[in-house]
Amino acid sequence: MMIEEIQAALPDIKIMILAPFCLEGIHTTNTEEYPNRWAGFRDGVAERARRAKAVAEKYGLPFITLQDKFDAAAQTAENSYWTYDGVHPTPMGHQIIKNEWLKAFRELDK
Repeated sequence: MMIEEIQAALPDIKIMILAPFCLEGIHTTNTEEYPNRWAGFRDGVAERARRAKAVAEKYGLPFITLQDKFDAAAQTAENSYWTYDGVHPTPMGHQIIKNEWLKAFRELDK
């Protein structure tokens, strides 16, 4: 409903949907107290990403995946380099998001 209202009020606006993402972080690693915390958290984030993609598809909006980008980045540096706590990006994590957003935005102008 919000997308429809925004598009009606601002017909020339460009809207993009970004997928949620996560990396294993300080809030998801206490496996002693919560043995399945990380798996459950990651599954929940993946479900939210699927729902966000469905919204993007419904309205014909660009959908920007981020989990794969953060997973790849985590192969090059520790997770804490990319996110403070597994979900809130550091400046370098924001750089990943910015790069993906700019790529998608440029595609809108073609």
